[in-house]
Amino acid sequence: MNRTLSWRKLGLRVALMAIPVFAVPFGTVHAHWGGLDSSGCHHDRKASEHQHHCHRENPTDSVRYNRKDYLPRWADADGDCQNTRQEVLIAESRESVTLGPRGCRVISGQWHDPYTGRTFTNPRRLDIDHVVPLKEAHESGAASWERSRKRAFANDLANANSLIAVYRGANRSKGARDPASWLPRNQAYHCAYVRAWKQVKNRWGLSMDSEEAEAIQEVLSNCQTASLIH
Repeated sequence: MNRTLSWRKLGLRVALMAIPVFAVPFGTVHAHWGGLDSSGCHHDRKASEHQHHCHRENPTDSVRYNRKDYLPRWADADGDCQNTRQEVLIAESRESVTLGPRGCRVISGQWHDPYTGRTFTNPRRLDIDHVVPLKEAHESGAASWERSRKRAFANDLANANSLIAVYRGANRSKGARDPASWLPRNQAYHCAYVRAWKQVKNRWGLSMDSEEAEAIQEVLSNCQTASLIH
């Protein structure tokens, strides 16, 4: 019975392979001026709303983004009971932090949030932001990584630009957006922010699409102009 079924499947495969490739209607192929990004996509600027069109399969489509692949929970790499979140809070506090009874959790300190320019003493009001968001990293090449590398990226304490303590409202406003669609409210931090973004992407070998690269270059050009004026 199984042998008969397998021969039927083989016959179906042969029949499918025999279908000529020109059977696809030519009317479904659309030509566009301009380059494609690394995913084979581009923005159609002629549309009333800029639409994202893809001309070849997006390689990240086969590996759906799952935050738990990167960050099921903050890691405790050195086993001292202070996980990545606590380590960042300790490192970035402007004064000595106060720890809980077990010495594992930060309960007070003083943090300057460069995204808003505000200062906080209660860590509950802070998120630890991935400067390059996990979903953005996934769509920029991390989809093909082994899970161990994804988790190393999510807990990268070796690079000061990777993780930063910021006001939770600013972090959640940012979401997974890149500099083409989101920059910190604090304009004085824009130059440092896009430099940090570029450095993290270079460090991890992540790609940038054309709009992202153009937005970063525009910010950096303004930074250079400002430095010349002063």
